[in-house]
Amino acid sequence: MKSAAERIREVLSHEDGCTTALHMFHAHLPLSRMGSDLESTFAACYRVDEFDLQVSRPVAQVLLATGALDESQFRSHPTREWKSIYDNRAHVPTSGAFKHANKALSHIFIHTAGGMRRAATSTNLLVGVANGIGGACKDIGKGVGHLSVGVLSLYGEMTDVLDHVPSLYDRYR
Repeated sequence: MKSAAERIREVLSHEDGCTTALHMFHAHLPLSRMGSDLESTFAACYRVDEFDLQVSRPVAQVLLATGALDESQFRSHPTREWKSIYDNRAHVPTSGAFKHANKALSHIFIHTAGGMRRAATSTNLLVGVANGIGGACKDIGKGVGHLSVGVLSLYGEMTDVLDHVPSLYDRYR
């Protein structure tokens, strides 16, 4: 075991982790989605679907100033399209948190109580107690899981809201 650990130490001491990480980062950049089609020195941040163009902020400003395009023709151009768990519609920022909190409370209090009631009315006391305790643990676990998902959902929804805040004061965003 000692000789194997020394071989691993020797291999790792000759690696350059920072350089490897940097090369991996650059190798996985979506370069085709990042550049502006009309001018390549700036990154694209807008999309004009009518002409199938991705343009940078300076190009968008020129196109707007000259009247070549209208502001309504531009939409935000994300470098990466993330799959939405919702249907790409605006939602109340706390809807997921409330939905999962409701499920959590339902599992913790209603389902657990129902399982305990069924255990109490069981004809075989030992089996009833075992099933009641097992069911209660399962329902409490599901409730805690839903509570966790609700917290993460709230975080995601608030992130979406904060992502759209700059468009309130920057008309080119």
